[in-house]
Amino acid sequence: MRKKKLLILNSFYSPTVIGGAEISTQLLAEALTKYYEVYVLATGAQRRKIEVDHINGVTVCRIPCLNIYWPGDKKDRNILAKLIWHLFNVCNPIQKKVLENIIKRINPDIIHTQNLMGLGTYIWGIANKYSIPVVHTLRDYALFQPVSNKYINKIIEKINRKRSGQARAVVGISDYILNQHLNRGFFKDSFSTSIHNVVKSERYPKKIRSKGEPLIIGYFGQLEKNKGVELLFKVISELDASIVKEVIICGTGKEETNLKIQAKNDPRIIFKGKVSHQQVQKIMAQVDLTIVPSIWEEPFGRVIIESYAQGTPVIASNIGGIPEVIYKESYLFNPSNSKELKDKIIDFYHLDRKDLEREIEGLVNYSQRFRDNVPHYIQVYNRFSS
Repeated sequence: MRKKKLLILNSFYSPTVIGGAEISTQLLAEALTKYYEVYVLATGAQRRKIEVDHINGVTVCRIPCLNIYWPGDKKDRNILAKLIWHLFNVCNPIQKKVLENIIKRINPDIIHTQNLMGLGTYIWGIANKYSIPVVHTLRDYALFQPVSNKYINKIIEKINRKRSGQARAVVGISDYILNQHLNRGFFKDSFSTSIHNVVKSERYPKKIRSKGEPLIIGYFGQLEKNKGVELLFKVISELDASIVKEVIICGTGKEETNLKIQAKNDPRIIFKGKVSHQQVQKIMAQVDLTIVPSIWEEPFGRVIIESYAQGTPVIASNIGGIPEVIYKESYLFNPSNSKELKDKIIDFYHLDRKDLEREIEGLVNYSQRFRDNVPHYIQVYNRFSS
């Protein structure tokens, strides 16, 4: 008996990794090869032909991004260029024709869409035309807030809201992001549920500090305005070196230069730049505490679970989907209250070793619940295919 064909669409796919969406998509696609013949459709940097790769049992088709630029190159674009790009992304007849030809060629039994930047939400209409059930996973807010211009956002939101009615099911990576869309009228007639991301990390030897030993703190993520790194630096500047010994920053972004200027007088702040995923996990195991100071409504918070997998506690903003994955509410702080973050770091500093060891064991056990989400997705697929 042949395996059913599953086509997963996401803006980017390995080795192009922009953020957590690409990691989550790859983990899901590869895990599903046990049950389906899995294809992935993504965009690539090439200008003309479709490129096909085979990665760990997954057939990956990369199509040219037939727009004014390919967003995977991470180049800075002016506001006008971004506005034109996003308007073209929702109405691009040439790209739509390319997608339709690929779908006819693959002839999938199920289509699972995720981030659609560079692909377009008209994919739902194409699937509907050929009676292929669509499951859509919400990983960000791009369906209604792709740019900073509220007028352009209103146009794009209206188009995407109407198209969303063609999806048979919608999945949020948190209740928060799911409700943000449902409350705006998206996916009105679709089956809806929440399925957290899968997070798999090799565990490395954990450094356990003794009471009174100054903290080594880690930040792992993009250096962007909405990530709240400035807030973290402000709080660190108010804490003595006897409490915080080092702050290790892993990641790059548009704010890197500004943040280095802000931190230039504090030798405790160490910028590691872009490091491999494996090296991030090793550093997570060696720091005493991870801080996630986001001022943006994170849909999930992958770095939190990755940190837990290494036995490292996390203090994080009480915002977006973060409260749904945090181990204990006492580790949450209001991102508009820097004193609250400062107090929580100090409280953690005063934990004795026995309490810390119990916490580490609890965190590692808690992280295990995020290691497999495949059965949940198969349940959703099975609602629409016999």
